Amino acid sequence: MKKILFLAIILLCSSCSILFHNHFERKSANYELQDLWVTATLDYNDNVKYLVNTTQENYVANHTDFYNEYVLNFFRDEFKNKFYSKVNYKDSNGKIVIPFTLDYKLSQEYINNLKQITDLDYIVLTKILSANQINNSNDFQYNNLKYKSNVLAGSVVFFKIIDIINNRKVIELRCKSAVYDNPKFNFNTNSYEDDNKIALYTNEEQLIKKCFKIIFRRIK
Repeated sequence: MKKILFLAIILLCSSCSILFHNHFERKSANYELQDLWVTATLDYNDNVKYLVNTTQENYVANHTDFYNEYVLNFFRDEFKNKFYSKVNYKDSNGKIVIPFTLDYKLSQEYINNLKQITDLDYIVLTKILSANQINNSNDFQYNNLKYKSNVLAGSVVFFKIIDIINNRKVIELRCKSAVYDNPKFNFNTNSYEDDNKIALYTNEEQLIKKCFKIIFRRIK
């Protein structure tokens, strides 16, 4: 039902943009991929095991939500039976092996615990922040990610892989997406003016999905 409604909205907007093209303007999306720490691509050796843990903030962070499923499906396709999520990594009695929360900033203590209580090789960590979350954060690490005031949509996808056995980070990337509203400059009045056009742009879900695609292409 949700998908049908979404498609109906797209068709309606598309129809309006064709019939009333003078009142609509499509805004393009920008993507910026930054390598924070990359020493390797994915490890495709036969015996390796990946744990995929998503840590979205202010998004539904259950293992079944859209963003988690997109990441999980990628690793499921790449590694088949060598990939696990926290909920399906269980012992022989069907008990979940990892009872504690795994944050994106995984502490050294938790890495050591994973090494002791599991036979996993790597843990994949992800996090998604919206443009508003980035701009409203007082955390200095996000200062260089701040969006301009005329942002229409945007998000930052954080992605990291830690080698549990050797206790080291092997991959860390982030992808920033943005759609800006660029007002028209009137040289006669020497000022920016609103052209009264309705901005059409990629929604946040599509921005996040494209960022993940960019990241996946980088690490394969």
